[in-house]
Order: sequence, then C-alpha cells, then structure tokens
Amino acid sequence: MNDVRAKIALFLSCLTVVLVATAGCGEDGVVNPTPQDPQHIAVRYLLVAFTGSAPGIDVDRTKAEAESMATSLHARARAGEDFGDLQETYSDSPSRDTLGLANYGVTPDSTENPRTSVLRGFGDVAFALSPDSVGFAPWDTVNCPVGWFLIQRVR
Repeated sequence: MNDVRAKIALFLSCLTVVLVATAGCGEDGVVNPTPQDPQHIAVRYLLVAFTGSAPGIDVDRTKAEAESMATSLHARARAGEDFGDLQETYSDSPSRDTLGLANYGVTPDSTENPRTSVLRGFGDVAFALSPDSVGFAPWDTVNCPVGWFLIQRVR
C-alpha cells in the first residue's frame, strides 16, 4: 500500500512541476505573461559609458570615472536641473529620442517597443518610476552591462 501511495505522490509532484512550467504558455509553448501595470510608458534617458562597455560608442573614461559622473548627474537631475540639457551635454548614447515602451504582456502600439527590447536593469527602473521622476540604473555585468543610465519617465 505504501508503494502505491509513493507512486501517486511522485506522479502528483511531477504533474505539479509540468503545470507550473507551462503556466502562461500558448499552444506554441511561448510564455504569454499577463499584462502588467503600467502598461505603456515613455522615457528619456542618459547613458554614461566607460571605455569598452558599449559596443560602437567610443568613450575615454574609466569605470570609476563613469560611475562618479553618473552619480553626480543623477543628483543634479533629482535637484531639478533640466534633464534634456543634461542629456544633450553628457549622454554617450547617440539617441536623444523619447522611447515608448509597452510592459510585459502588452502589445506595443506603432510608436512603442516591447519591454523585452531594452536591458533588464533599464526596464526595471523605467517601469518603477512615476511620471516626471528620474531614476538610476547602475552598471552591472548582467542587467546593465553598457554603463549607467539616468532615466526620466515622461508619461
């Protein structure tokens, strides 16, 4: 009798693992997450890179210099300095465009990109911000490997 119970328990454990692993998957096996709030945002950003961190972007500063600069710029932006002026003067990104993003599980409109198109660290900060606030996405080798980002949510 104990052998039958052990087999049933093992079967139920395996079934639970399969159900959890496939939850949210469509017929094609692709995970379809539920829409998350906020569903649509728009941000401006400033990138502070360091030598070798961002492919195609030529900067001549050490990682320590970049971190110090990013921290200082973040403080200035939070103190009310015009974000557009800071972006124009200091950003290492060639883009100065406002970036529209659609959150996980939300279909982007024609002017947006899916959240999955940006670095995880960038997206985590951008979607945590309230409108008109400025956030800081620090460099790390996995979630933000190109440098430090200052992000201003505009809507």
